[in-house]
Amino acid sequence: MPADRRRPGSAARRAARGADGRAANPFESGLRAICNEVEGLRVEPQVPIRDGRFLGRPDLVDARLRMAIEADSFEWHGGRTALVRDARRYNALAVAGWLVLRFTWEDVMLDAEQVRSVLVAAVAEREYQLCHACRSA
Repeated sequence: MPADRRRPGSAARRAARGADGRAANPFESGLRAICNEVEGLRVEPQVPIRDGRFLGRPDLVDARLRMAIEADSFEWHGGRTALVRDARRYNALAVAGWLVLRFTWEDVMLDAEQVRSVLVAAVAEREYQLCHACRSA
């Protein structure tokens, strides 16, 4: 791991690298910066997903891999109403064939390597699934 990821302020530097006017907040930008370090992953912030009907607007989307990546904070997702809304949205995305990954503030800001390893594994699995589907057609 490069030394700058272990130093104080490294999460802030990641957020700055992932900054985009479409991002909802710096936390999401930090997650996007980690995503941008993963080979084969091409995320865009706040992309509406439709499958005959509106399914949601995840924080980050890789349309090619059909991956929706969420930066979940307790502040935004901590209430009963938010929990119900999010569960229904995640279920709709999953039924429509999307892989939904959720990362907490602690994941993104304090354990970027864990986030990166999950993303690398998810990209490998999605590429295998998509390629497998192509071979079967």
